[in-house]
Amino acid sequence: MPSRISERLSRIRERMHSAVVRSGRSIDDIELVAVSKYQTVDAVSEAINAGLRHFGESRFQETPTKISMIRDRFPEFDDDIRWSFIGALQSNKVKPVLEWFRSVQSVDRIKLLNRVDRIAGELGVDPEILLQVNVSEADSQSGVPISQLPDLVKASAQCEHVRIRGLMAIGPNTDDSSLIRGAFRQLRKVAEEIDNLNLPGLSMDILSMGMTGDFEIAIEEGSTLIRIGTALFGPRST
Repeated sequence: MPSRISERLSRIRERMHSAVVRSGRSIDDIELVAVSKYQTVDAVSEAINAGLRHFGESRFQETPTKISMIRDRFPEFDDDIRWSFIGALQSNKVKPVLEWFRSVQSVDRIKLLNRVDRIAGELGVDPEILLQVNVSEADSQSGVPISQLPDLVKASAQCEHVRIRGLMAIGPNTDDSSLIRGAFRQLRKVAEEIDNLNLPGLSMDILSMGMTGDFEIAIEEGSTLIRIGTALFGPRST
């Protein structure tokens, strides 16, 4: 009998397929990150058994134990399973985060970027970094304002130990699909403008936008990576 997560994943895949058809894209262009924060090791294991390999966490304190237990359960997938840090990154957590995560999607200021680059050099790692942009300009959301993004991009081009791969954004907190679509479209255009600068060591291969409530719009507007939690694991009990 299919698990609840595999059934939900199947429905998500159907919605993804419909979105790429509407936008004339290929499903191969879209990667799904399972947002596993607050989820148990058993739930993550169920997602792995359903075929998922990329997981996003935003609460560092719970992840070392979770990652270690998953590695013990699935040693055969250790090289395939990826962990991305998708939450607000505090300066004092940079070192432990870089020790456990291959990628960080939430760098939004120059001082933090420089600290990540320096510590990556000390650890001998080359993490994949996305610059988080506040497309809604809401005070309640993290991310660099679009007006300040050029300075962050210029600083990124000076980094030696991290790989800047693209942008990440959380859609506006609204039911107005036109506002959500406009924000995602703006981010895509900004990414294209940055890519056209051909800055050294910086690419815009990844556009991480779209979550449970708006991932179809995000795909239609160019997202290459969607972050899905509730639609996959069900409502949180915490």
